[in-house]
Amino acid sequence: MKMKCGFVMLLLCAVQITFAQNAMLAQLAIGEPGTDSTAKPIYNIGEVPKSDTVPNVNFPDVNIITFKSNEEWMEYYRTRARILKVLPYVKIAKQLYVELQEKEDTSSRKEYRHYRKDLEKEMRAKFENELKDLTTSQGEMLFKLVNRETGNNCYKTIKEIKGPFMAWFYQAMARHWGYDLKDNYDPKKERMIELIIKELGPAYKI
Repeated sequence: MKMKCGFVMLLLCAVQITFAQNAMLAQLAIGEPGTDSTAKPIYNIGEVPKSDTVPNVNFPDVNIITFKSNEEWMEYYRTRARILKVLPYVKIAKQLYVELQEKEDTSSRKEYRHYRKDLEKEMRAKFENELKDLTTSQGEMLFKLVNRETGNNCYKTIKEIKGPFMAWFYQAMARHWGYDLKDNYDPKKERMIELIIKELGPAYKI
């Protein structure tokens, strides 16, 4: 429905611009109202004088998505909904990951440890209840997108920040729910995710 509406709006804009251009050229042909039109140069419709300018309008690209089966459409809608659900958390996770890396590079080990603990406490207070409400599939999508944006699988990220024991602990919990934190994001295997990210464009930008 959104794509159809977007196409209709695009068509209406094109008609409006074409109408405006033709009206401008017609006005040049008949002269200004209330003046002697014979005193004005006459131009044929479609012919623009060298001294005049033509509006330059750039339309955004339109992504056209189509699938062969209802199952593929259902997968598309489910995947898109999961991405939109976890996207705010992915953006926060990437920002915190970068901040922690910078802090580790510029601080002593003790300062970094205190900073990390304070940050973890703050994030737990803000988002722990929300993250608990995520479904298993939404949680898996969160791990995949964090992997995509940081370049590290979640096991490696946790190991870097929390240590090997906590990485093992969270891996055991993840395996209980059916996914592996050691999995690396592969855009070739996740074509549906990549398609939706491309469709979202600036809305996905992290």
